[in-house]
Amino acid sequence: MKNMKEAVRRLQKDGEYRFEGLGREESRRAATTLAKAAMKEDQENGIQSNFGIARDAFGYYFAAQIND
Repeated sequence: MKNMKEAVRRLQKDGEYRFEGLGREESRRAATTLAKAAMKEDQENGIQSNFGIARDAFGYYFAAQIND
């Protein structure tokens, strides 16, 4: 991932972050890493959030906010 802080910010703001140019397994690992980083940053700022990964129709993964 080129810029983790920017990706975390976009995930927190938009509720999802999709990757470009990654394979299916690479996108899965990147989405997992990004979701964990976003939750960790929110936790450090006293915000309780829940992010996870989802898969699109083509089998590529992306990070997304989970609303209960």
